[in-house]
Amino acid sequence: MRRWLAALAVAVVTTGVGIAVNVATDLGSNMWAWIAVAVLTLAAAVVAVWAMRPPKPPTVANSQNVISGDAAGSTVQANTINGDVHLG
Repeated sequence: MRRWLAALAVAVVTTGVGIAVNVATDLGSNMWAWIAVAVLTLAAAVVAVWAMRPPKPPTVANSQNVISGDAAGSTVQANTINGDVHLG
């Protein structure tokens, strides 16, 4: 869902920038049209940063560490391991 929202936001802001640039170049010295170009350009940058941020990792509730069968030596079972793992 987040990918669709990001794509839609990028499309809307890009269209807005294009329309604002068209209006600003047609009107020439209209200050408000050029301010709209600047504001929408900044909005495009904000949307780009928002779209590129990594998604939050899923939370695991009530996880259990269960190993079935024969296990010899050191055994590590985990969902995600961050950093170094030292056994023994």
